[in-house]
Amino acid sequence: MITTTARRMAIALALLATGSARFLNRYLVVPHAPQDYLVRQRVAYGRLARRRAFRAGGH
Repeated sequence: MITTTARRMAIALALLATGSARFLNRYLVVPHAPQDYLVRQRVAYGRLARRRAFRAGGH
């Protein structure tokens, strides 16, 4: 009975550790540098502008 209880507690702790590790990896990551974000935004806006120009040309 003690072995079963200890095993259940070990499994529960392992699941808790796994869940908290996943949470930390997902939500507490180090943010990218601001310059990297600006470059990505500029690239995205360039693609959007090209798409609009392509549509406006009657294609």
